Amino acid sequence: MKYVDLQKQKSIKAFQVEEPRGFLKVLPMLVIITTVFGVLFLFKDKIKSSFNPISIIANVAAADLESSDGRTNILILGSDRRKLGNGNESPLLTDTILVASIGNVDNDIVMISLPRDLWINDYYSKINAVYAVQGMRTLKEVVENVMGVPIHYHVLVTFELFEKAVDIISGVDVYVENSFTDYAYPIEGKENDSCGVSTDVGRDLEEEGTAPWYIWPCRYETVHFEEGLQTMDGPTALKYVRSRKGDNNEGTDFARAKRQQNVISAIKEKALSIETLINPAKLKGLYDIYVENVVTNIDFQTIQSFYLLSQQIDFEKMISVVLDDRSEADAGGLLYAPEDTTLYAGQYVLVPQTGNFDQIHAYIQKYIFGYKGN
Repeated sequence: MKYVDLQKQKSIKAFQVEEPRGFLKVLPMLVIITTVFGVLFLFKDKIKSSFNPISIIANVAAADLESSDGRTNILILGSDRRKLGNGNESPLLTDTILVASIGNVDNDIVMISLPRDLWINDYYSKINAVYAVQGMRTLKEVVENVMGVPIHYHVLVTFELFEKAVDIISGVDVYVENSFTDYAYPIEGKENDSCGVSTDVGRDLEEEGTAPWYIWPCRYETVHFEEGLQTMDGPTALKYVRSRKGDNNEGTDFARAKRQQNVISAIKEKALSIETLINPAKLKGLYDIYVENVVTNIDFQTIQSFYLLSQQIDFEKMISVVLDDRSEADAGGLLYAPEDTTLYAGQYVLVPQTGNFDQIHAYIQKYIFGYKGN
């Protein structure tokens, strides 16, 4: 099944929406930090000038938001870049890959998570390494090929930015769905610490793939989360969304993606609350880190359009979709992890069960277009 741009078919009028299309609260909902940042870009100056709705509407009327077949699709990337002990930075891997698809007619949102270990044959690498080597344009093309939908906008933020933003808005309330403990949460800056262990011994264990976390205890800490509603500061929220080795079924990319989506929603609620929007200091702090740290093709005028038109979005209709290798096919389990990794440079990877992305295309379109059948 191929993605069809009905706007290009003049005989089909029902899907040709003439007025500007809206999407913004998607940013807040899906972009971790970009959340308020778009809003802030607007509100920073508006707070000083009493927020003139007439001028905003005038700007919106001139905007032309991109969309295809009545939907606007945004690629949201979270980079796990962090400082290493030797003063360098880790590679710019995009370990959070989300696509937000916003319906401009139905005013719905579908949030789709792609696993970082998805193998991309054309580049002989996992999808989370494509941006670092090939750049944003290539990554967008790869995501379009995997999902079968066009990407109109992109936003990339770092987890460091995520942590700062949560602290600026004085923490977020997150419901922890499952209690879990992660005994191997990496300590920033300790990645290459020997912990007094023989370098030769450590290297041999790593090459064999048998090195447990306790071989280098100084590189890791234990984190634990209890089920229930919790107020998290920046460092705590970052650990919650980054944890990869949790017990109680929380050690998978699938579980991690769900936690990330939950925290993003919590940030959206707090960032767009009256408590935040009437606080100039918080707005300025968010605006400043946004300008310095976010990579996006969403410009100022587009953000203004997004904010005004976001009032039409029905967040009760939001659907979260995660592709993995353990669910039933009708719940996103369209991938598998090959036991023989010879063709994949010896790495743990996920590949489509059918050998290509056609089944994934059909599955995603079922959600974004509300198809009832197969």
